[in-house]
Amino acid sequence: MSIETLKELIHELDCIQYGKFKLASGGISNYKIICDPLFENSEARKILGILGYQMLQEIGNKDYEIIGVVTGGYEFAKLIADIGGRRVIEVNPHNGKVMGFPKKDYYCYFEDVVTKGGSILKCRQALGKIDGKDNCIISIVDREEGGEENLRKNGIELISILTKGKLGITCQ
Repeated sequence: MSIETLKELIHELDCIQYGKFKLASGGISNYKIICDPLFENSEARKILGILGYQMLQEIGNKDYEIIGVVTGGYEFAKLIADIGGRRVIEVNPHNGKVMGFPKKDYYCYFEDVVTKGGSILKCRQALGKIDGKDNCIISIVDREEGGEENLRKNGIELISILTKGKLGITCQ
């Protein structure tokens, strides 16, 4: 179970599609990363669960809320919550709807793909967590389009399993 195996699965399951796509961030791209096939594959689910849970443990703070972003991170968050015996707070960045009641001060958001980080910032606002000093995000893929920097400016650390570069994607 490794990152290399996950990369292979991303390519085998056709999670990277090429063409013209409008992204959740509003931008237009020549490629799109779709993580749904990963959640339908037992090997990929196992790898994502293990890697995501290890990353969460490396953060060091055990008193956190697991936040699943509806745009794609909720399935990822559920994998980690199941391993850790935790619950998931579901947040929809498009309408600000929060399913669950956060009781802790530390939030770890889970997202499938990060582009500019806007969905996370909207989720934080929906949760009423304006200061980001106690927030982080674990993503499956960082598109390397400014999300890490934008989130850092807003006090949120981005930790990604993979990046556009590590997946070998060369187009914009």
